[in-house]
Amino acid sequence: MEETLTALLAGVAGGRRYWVRAPQSAPRPYILMTRIGGVRDYAMQGPSGYVASRVQIDCYADSYTAAKAIGRDAMEVLSGHRGGSILGIFIDSERDLPAADAGEVTHLFRVSIDLNIHHQEN
Repeated sequence: MEETLTALLAGVAGGRRYWVRAPQSAPRPYILMTRIGGVRDYAMQGPSGYVASRVQIDCYADSYTAAKAIGRDAMEVLSGHRGGSILGIFIDSERDLPAADAGEVTHLFRVSIDLNIHHQEN
């Protein structure tokens, strides 16, 4: 699932997309992807191979409008996608957030999108 998601977002944010943590010197804009949950399905015979994952997509940019545009581009590419091991990608929520935790000083903007991804186990 992670490889497919990375490939789908190749044309968004100049192709700068990272899992879990971006390099400290990463040029902006960029996308940060984090799998924040997952539920595996089981039948009486054992694992079915089906997984429902929750992935958070954070779009970082130097301006609010740029972060918002990247978020919209990502949603356009991902929403409803099916193919390969991906059975379906669904947008769950979207929000505008500060780019850092409280107490940190930053001039970045962030749009955060939660996805529900139904897929076969890799």
